[in-house]
Amino acid sequence: MTSPTETTRQPLRERVLERLVYRSDAVDGSEGPMDLSEVMAISVRNNGRRRITGALALHDGVFVQVLEGDPEALTALMGDIEADARHRNVRVLARWPIQAQLFIGWAMVAVSTRKLSPHLTKLLTQTGSGAQVTTVIADLANARLGSMA
Repeated sequence: MTSPTETTRQPLRERVLERLVYRSDAVDGSEGPMDLSEVMAISVRNNGRRRITGALALHDGVFVQVLEGDPEALTALMGDIEADARHRNVRVLARWPIQAQLFIGWAMVAVSTRKLSPHLTKLLTQTGSGAQVTTVIADLANARLGSMA
């Protein structure tokens, strides 16, 4: 029996994490290329609040995004994305449990696809699996973060 001043140790609840990868067609109501600055500002604010991390690419009218976080938060975010008028034809490529986040510390990082080979561009925007897309996006994010150091 424990005294009133003693506390019973409870095991820490391990945080459940998932990774979700999707593609969607970008819809822009204005003329010219889509400006990602507004998308990024909203993503950073909302993802930070939801404890979601991730990376976003926009290439030739296709959004490609890797998101990581609590499964319920990811489900809620995907509902928001599917309802967002800037996205059409949202396709979840994969969703799986993970042990750790690749983009820790980044509520959202935008990655550039300008220097991708045609093969990697096609993999990213058309044919790649969730794991393949994650690898390409993570490499692009690491290159971007490395150039900022």
